Amino acid sequence: MKGIFLGCAITLSAAYSATAQESLVSFKEPVEKAINYNKSIKNASLENQKVALDREMVKGKLLPTVSANAMYGYVNSLIDVDLPTQSLPITGISLFEGSQKARVSTQLGLAGVTATQVIFSGLQITNGQKALEQKFKAQQLLTESGYDAVAQEVIMSFDQLMLLKEVDLLIADSEKRLNKEHLKVIQAIDNGLAIPYDRDKLKLAILELESKKAEVESNRELLYFKLEELTGMPVSELEAIQFELSEILLNKDSATEMNRKELQALEASQKAYEYVFKKEKGAKLPQVFAFGNVSYFNAFGTNMNVKDLPVVGDLKLSSNHLRMAPSYAVGIGAKWTIFEGKTHQSSIDKAKLDMQINENKLADTKEKLSLLQRKTLVDYDLSMKKIQVNQQQVDIAKNNLHLASRQFEEGLTDVTERLEAENEYYKQTLNYYNQILNQRTAVLELLKANGNLYQTITR
Repeated sequence: MKGIFLGCAITLSAAYSATAQESLVSFKEPVEKAINYNKSIKNASLENQKVALDREMVKGKLLPTVSANAMYGYVNSLIDVDLPTQSLPITGISLFEGSQKARVSTQLGLAGVTATQVIFSGLQITNGQKALEQKFKAQQLLTESGYDAVAQEVIMSFDQLMLLKEVDLLIADSEKRLNKEHLKVIQAIDNGLAIPYDRDKLKLAILELESKKAEVESNRELLYFKLEELTGMPVSELEAIQFELSEILLNKDSATEMNRKELQALEASQKAYEYVFKKEKGAKLPQVFAFGNVSYFNAFGTNMNVKDLPVVGDLKLSSNHLRMAPSYAVGIGAKWTIFEGKTHQSSIDKAKLDMQINENKLADTKEKLSLLQRKTLVDYDLSMKKIQVNQQQVDIAKNNLHLASRQFEEGLTDVTERLEAENEYYKQTLNYYNQILNQRTAVLELLKANGNLYQTITR
């Protein structure tokens, strides 16, 4: 009965596969948690925030810059002035004869506020800002391109857990049959119809199943530990996620629609390099800026000693203060770098090279992804054909097991042939479920190759 039930389960699994694509939606929660928990994706997002800050910094260059300054100082200086000698017409007194020496000391106070604003930057700021916007978009798309790989790893781990669940059923099915045969052989030995060798062979087969059970449990524990590390979810929540291990049928038209984030990122990068090129060309144009200033100036406690003046001799002067407040200045300025060697032209040439390199990367990526798309589609079709073959092999192995069991009961075959039939049925059924697993993996590879895995799960 157990074998009949397992055969029916395989048949029902094939029938269920028609709507199995919807089962990917059941992975939405663990996949999203795995993406939010993934440290590499977090770091990539943080790196992209730095680009956003650079973009805001460039944007801020269009805003006015306001600075305030204040200064206090003491000045003490010796002045030596030699002016052309002049004679007064009436008195005949000579002025500025020889050099005149004087000493000046004063205290200075200065304070002011200055504002400047770029009016025209040769479009360097505008193009630089647009380049950083496209760079931000490209890095964001590259970060999102990693979602598919994380989703695939999570789903494949769950698929392996469901495979172990099917192996549990296989082992329990075989164990039940072998225990039944073992009891029959013991009774036959008591009646002299069998030998201890048959009993020991069956016992070895039962012990081998115990070993497989221990191996399955160990693998299950490791898989749950892996999922716990991937998603950050407790094992109790992971164990609650159960589903049928069945094949997934795809709509090839929608599944093979190219939506790779890497291509979109390269296209955004191309636009970024174009804006960088425009920015470098704009450096040839003049930069125009406006400025304004308001200031306060005061020279106080000023003393001046002038020696050996004609007639008057030494002269001492002093002032309480010399104040200029407030002082206003407004205006427009321009800066035009006419020639600076080959620096500017080299920057333009480098921007051109970056554009060409990115174009080549884009073309190369498209070719490789096209090849990958075709390969994964072929692998998907092949996996579907193999499932049909494996299902036929399971049917044949099940019939052979049924015949071998009846012949063993009637004494027409020995225990070795009976165990061979049991092992063959176990092997073919396990191969069938492994092929189901391979088919699901082929589906994931196909969706990932076209950039559609994550959005298929989350939409």
